Amino acid sequence: MWLPIQPRPRQGTGDGLVTRGTGPVRRKGLEAEKELQGLPLSETGGAVNAEDGPYISPTDFARDVLQVELWKKQEEVLSALPEHRRVAVKSGNGLGKGFSAAVAVLWYLHTHNPAIVLSTAPTFRQVRHILWRQIHVLHRRAPDVLQGKLLDTRWELAEDRYAMGLSADSADQFQGFHSPHMLIVVDEAEGVDDAIYEAIDSVMTSDGSRLLLIGNPTTTSGVFRRAFHEERSIYHCITISAMESPNVTEKKVKYPGLTTIRWVDERREIWGEDNPLFRARVLGEFPDHTPDTLIRLSDVEAAVERWKALPAPVDRRAPVALPDPAHPDATDSGAAGDSAWAGPVEGRPERGLARTDSMPMPAGPNLAVSGDGEVALSVDVARYGSDQSVILRRRGSQVEEIRTFNGMDTMELAGWVAAAIREFQPAQTCIDEVGVGAGVVDRLREQGYGVRGVNVAHSARQKGVFANMRAEGYWKLRDLFAAGDIAIPGDQRLLGELAALRYSFDSLGRILMESKEDMRKRGVPSPDRADALMLAFVTPVTRPRIWT
Repeated sequence: MWLPIQPRPRQGTGDGLVTRGTGPVRRKGLEAEKELQGLPLSETGGAVNAEDGPYISPTDFARDVLQVELWKKQEEVLSALPEHRRVAVKSGNGLGKGFSAAVAVLWYLHTHNPAIVLSTAPTFRQVRHILWRQIHVLHRRAPDVLQGKLLDTRWELAEDRYAMGLSADSADQFQGFHSPHMLIVVDEAEGVDDAIYEAIDSVMTSDGSRLLLIGNPTTTSGVFRRAFHEERSIYHCITISAMESPNVTEKKVKYPGLTTIRWVDERREIWGEDNPLFRARVLGEFPDHTPDTLIRLSDVEAAVERWKALPAPVDRRAPVALPDPAHPDATDSGAAGDSAWAGPVEGRPERGLARTDSMPMPAGPNLAVSGDGEVALSVDVARYGSDQSVILRRRGSQVEEIRTFNGMDTMELAGWVAAAIREFQPAQTCIDEVGVGAGVVDRLREQGYGVRGVNVAHSARQKGVFANMRAEGYWKLRDLFAAGDIAIPGDQRLLGELAALRYSFDSLGRILMESKEDMRKRGVPSPDRADALMLAFVTPVTRPRIWT
């Protein structure tokens, strides 16, 4: 028989899904009536397991109980769970994969008894504020049907029937869980260590166990990548590309919150289609880790996560502007957004701070970075009309601010650097003095500022290893990322520039960075922000000598 659910107002969910006004639930007799009255299935006496008898499928559950409309790839993900023991989903950004995981958690516990659902992610912040926030939103859509005791990261229907969120900082947290029906959901699966997956595998001993991995394909190794390659035979693999989003294919916003064609076009312009970030975040494909890639995309992403996890100083809560040398009392108080760039203004700076969560979180287990230490500034000076001049500020191994300038002459840029030196009193200011940058260095020295000019075309300290100082500086930067000793804001242009860097060897076998001219030939913009980052770490921080 068909029994109606009370209609709810049609509204967007904020995750690209559209709610439905009414929807029937297929049930048999008393079982359906009791469920709609809010009684858990375990009290109906009917079969509750997908394998054993009458049940509601995950897509029907989303439509009829939660009253949300899924798009085809979300339906594909949810439909795979009853049929496959292990499901791996790699996806671009903003395509509702996390929403699908939240539906899966609610569906599995609602339709299985006894059952345990475990969810995890690289950090507890991600567990709490991403997946479980979505679970809370969806549970509120049908509280009388779903029932149970819903806490911050736990939903309990009975002593042997519950879901909970765990952080992936210790494999021990996954020990001791046993049930005939287990669902383990790994969000941001690309960032979870192999040791955690080994612990997860140890609780998947029953035939009724299910594993759902969802993430962005940014890694070049690890369990998540192997699920799509060496271990593909034991996984049901799904790829979600932004090009499949209804908002992209139909060139209009059909699902609010889902990736749009405008966002795709912006990423294509910023990164270029052959950039590893475009492949991972737009196409949902693993980056081609060629032998000449300087910094792995996964290392760049990890540095952003470390930045988010560090206790935030005041200027990451409300950005502190570099003072305008022409108007020393004026400040730019614009708030930071997701990519934190308000857009270029001719001759005026753009702010380069990434979004910071409102609650500071403790550092992860392998965090080797710190916001303590001396302040250092670095300046990359634009050479061509399309390039940008960049002022970057770091404190210790944490990048605190990046600001860019379009169409600014050397004297005006020198004024901005001088203002930054007065404001932040850095222990060191390194300025790229190649070409027009020499004019900025000369002007600041003339004014008595102890700045350090750096010509990256000069010989490296290790002359037999690196072709020049640029190669040596970038190799040092590569080592910082690989060791987890640096934290950077999630500035999208900076991430794209870092991911696009390549190196080779000269005729003497020394490491040589790809030239900017060659980068332009393959459609990659000048790495202005990346150059400023390299300059910030190229030399040890020492207090400058004041020129008089």
